Amino acid sequence: MPTTSHDIITAVPVSFAEDGSLDLTGTREILAYVAGSGVQGALVLGTTGEFPALSIPERNAVAALAVEVLPDIRVIVHVGAASRFEVSQLIAGARAAGAREIAVLTPFYLPAPPGEVFAFFRDVSAEADGLDVFVYLFEARTGVAVDEDLLVRLAGLPNVVGLKVSGEPLDRIASFRGRLPEEFLIYTGSDADYATSAAAGANGIVSGVASAFARPFVAMRAALERADAAAVARLQGDVDEVVDAIQGEPTRMRSVHRLAGRPVGRSRMPIPEPDQEALRRLARALPLYH
Repeated sequence: MPTTSHDIITAVPVSFAEDGSLDLTGTREILAYVAGSGVQGALVLGTTGEFPALSIPERNAVAALAVEVLPDIRVIVHVGAASRFEVSQLIAGARAAGAREIAVLTPFYLPAPPGEVFAFFRDVSAEADGLDVFVYLFEARTGVAVDEDLLVRLAGLPNVVGLKVSGEPLDRIASFRGRLPEEFLIYTGSDADYATSAAAGANGIVSGVASAFARPFVAMRAALERADAAAVARLQGDVDEVVDAIQGEPTRMRSVHRLAGRPVGRSRMPIPEPDQEALRRLARALPLYH
């Protein structure tokens, strides 16, 4: 898998119809934007993709759609679930879709001690033979902590090639990097820290904001690649603007696509739609950053 220290992996939202049913037409529209946006890859069915609200057949359908629409960039399919039983079906679905990379969230909801977390990923890594596996950490949402000693053990499992970390500061990323092999990939979920993440040892970001406003991140990557410090400083203002405008909300990401004229639906989970002030801000940002 080709990587740099500045990969942009777009976390992709999913579209739902007014009655709550999965809207594959709208989801295709979002994926098509990602395909042409200049990013290096896409993470589908993660937090931004509202995976807890999707059935296994729905998740497998989205995985297949993503592989179809994104043939020229990396597709990382999130197959995490609360049980190995579900994860097994999702791995099979990702494999059948033609995916080559998967991400797996730690077990969640009920507490999972380190021994159980290790056993979970040991079984996942064996079942995912032939696929590249990313361990997905999001302690704030899962309630499951993974310390550095456990992470080192997970990194040693067959097929485990990297880590996606959400909700942790860059000093935590740097601490992880200090314990992990150089070739082990680390992606942070902190959009605003993109420019400084490489200095902390990250290989790039997984960015939900880039699913709506890719342009500042793609421009920032170019500036980072040519070591243009002045451009990096200037572009950080653009990154900060779109991060603040989106507020991490899939509803706002989808609103940008609707403002751009795409028939994209709404959320299934009970998260608020943006108010009129937020919509006006997104509309102002659209010609500049979309």
